[in-house]
Amino acid sequence: MDWLSNPIVQGAVTGAATAAAVDFAAFRAWKKWHDIVTYDWSVATFRWFQGAVIGAVTAAGFGALLGV
Repeated sequence: MDWLSNPIVQGAVTGAATAAAVDFAAFRAWKKWHDIVTYDWSVATFRWFQGAVIGAVTAAGFGALLGV
């Protein structure tokens, strides 16, 4: 569990969670089970992935990734 203390991992988790929070409003609007099937999960998961990447890059620092 030491990897959870890594700032880059924490940034990725925070970024993904923040992006997932955007979808929370859509989840709250669901009225029936069929809404889960018709939801555009490809857009949602891509947004979560983007949030994780941006969070990890931010936590790592741009200079560290560029080798500066």
